[in-house]
Amino acid sequence: MECRAVVTEVKGGRARVRVAWVNCAECGGCGLLARDREQVMEFSAAARLGVEEGDEVILEVPSRRLALSYLVLFGLPVLGVAAAYLSVMALTTLAGVGGGEGPAVAAAAAAGFAFLWLGAKMAGRMGFSPSIVRVLGKAGERRQGSEKSEVSGGGVL
Repeated sequence: MECRAVVTEVKGGRARVRVAWVNCAECGGCGLLARDREQVMEFSAAARLGVEEGDEVILEVPSRRLALSYLVLFGLPVLGVAAAYLSVMALTTLAGVGGGEGPAVAAAAAAGFAFLWLGAKMAGRMGFSPSIVRVLGKAGERRQGSEKSEVSGGGVL
């Protein structure tokens, strides 16, 4: 899926881009990667093509990999929680220590947060993040030769 966006910040090889809801298919899928789900969505994308703050760009959200991104972002932490809980419970049972539920829950919570962080990093590296495919020019201006029908939608903030 492609949509129009405006680059709001460029820092360290990454660009923060803002997309208005009216410019989105509103399937809800890309909201997984968004930072704000009210009137606009903000994404972090690789700052390719020499983008600058204020540029209007075409942003591509990888819709084909959405199911896999859900699995990585949410399935990995669930597996980590279960594995940590069961491992600590098994170790406390084998050691003959009673009341292993407390440490098991603590280990499960820590593993869940760690695997959520890891899943987010993996999703970013595996191409699940949106990418900038074209630069249209500064917001409000048009480059010569670009037409309004290039991408449907409007309302870029």
